[in-house]
Amino acid sequence: MLRTTFERFIAMRPSVQSLVFLYWIYAFAGSMVGVFTQIFLYQKFTSLSLNVTATIIFYTGIMLGFCVPGFFAAVWRLNLKQGFAWSFLIIAGSILYFLHIGTTTEAYLAMLLWGIGQGVFWLTINTFELTETKDAERDFYSSALSAGNQVLSLAGPAVATLFIWFSGSVLHLGTYTLLFTFAPAIFLLGFFCFSHIRDYRPQPIEWADVNYYFTDRRNQAAQLFTLGTGIQQMMGIIVPPLVIFFILGTALRVGVYNTLFAIFAALCILVVAQYRTPSNRIVIYGVTTVGVVLAIVWFGYAFSFMALVIYTVVDGIFSPVMNVSAHVIDLGAMEIGRKESDFYATMIFRDFFLWVWRCLGGMAFLLIIAFIGAEKTMLSVGLYTLAIGFLLTYTGAFLLSRENKKRAQRELNVR
Repeated sequence: MLRTTFERFIAMRPSVQSLVFLYWIYAFAGSMVGVFTQIFLYQKFTSLSLNVTATIIFYTGIMLGFCVPGFFAAVWRLNLKQGFAWSFLIIAGSILYFLHIGTTTEAYLAMLLWGIGQGVFWLTINTFELTETKDAERDFYSSALSAGNQVLSLAGPAVATLFIWFSGSVLHLGTYTLLFTFAPAIFLLGFFCFSHIRDYRPQPIEWADVNYYFTDRRNQAAQLFTLGTGIQQMMGIIVPPLVIFFILGTALRVGVYNTLFAIFAALCILVVAQYRTPSNRIVIYGVTTVGVVLAIVWFGYAFSFMALVIYTVVDGIFSPVMNVSAHVIDLGAMEIGRKESDFYATMIFRDFFLWVWRCLGGMAFLLIIAFIGAEKTMLSVGLYTLAIGFLLTYTGAFLLSRENKKRAQRELNVR
């Protein structure tokens, strides 16, 4: 199985392989600092509301980094390939800036810059995923991304945990000093991966693209998928890391715990990749979504170490497999454009509304925090909201799949 997977990976075009490597670099650096950023902010300011507000600002940065450069790139026909270098530089600079924050304003600025860098990255990687890959090969492509991400999700926290221990316990420099110093250097590896990727200069965005985005039935179905994704991402980045920290007690224990189960999850992805096709991706998505939702709901109800173990096992097996389907479906949703244009305008609109749903989800959680005093109860409600986000995302994916089948049948009848 591993040999067949490796041969399929080697057979991929160099440009597609480059996209995989760039994503892995981004994922490795992100896995080192991602979960610890929320814990870092909470330990520094001891405010769950600040974490939520900072995350809303972070997602606002992603929207700005995605939509603003994306719009002007279309106006001026700029080469989007340069976005990879710019995104890595901005992300690296923002991580370094975390070492120097002392006020809430500085924390918000660091999160905004981090988000802008990630927004530029996602603008660039999504653009070239859509130009370099075809629907029939995206299941394997996304499986390769996700399997590598799982292995790196093991290596990243393990390296981060080593940095946290060595920095705080041996060198006494501060818990996060080495982590936030060395993680940015990882992005330098990306500069070796740009040469095989072709240039892309987007077409100008027209009013007809706006009208098509709101009136096309497939885009309407995709809006529910985007709504669920926004809620899911907002809750997912805040709540699970803080619940795990609440149960385990220290960032070092969280780092050790997060290194478990990742290899097993990666093997699950590679096994499913041999049988995953466009025809069964929605079925796989549905089964894994139900499993993850049940684990999240139980975790929120029991809120214990044993519930954490059960959640981690189920999430470690099902979530990566589910995310492959979600990623492929998301690419398909961004690809819905007018016949006279390509995917680019839809991709920009989709990210703007993704930001809207993320912010609304975050503000709803702030209202929950305002009415509920106990942190444990607030985090449990956050887990329930996360489960709702997963269900909405799957519902949107199911409706979009049904609309795609109807569209294909109508086109077949016309012929």
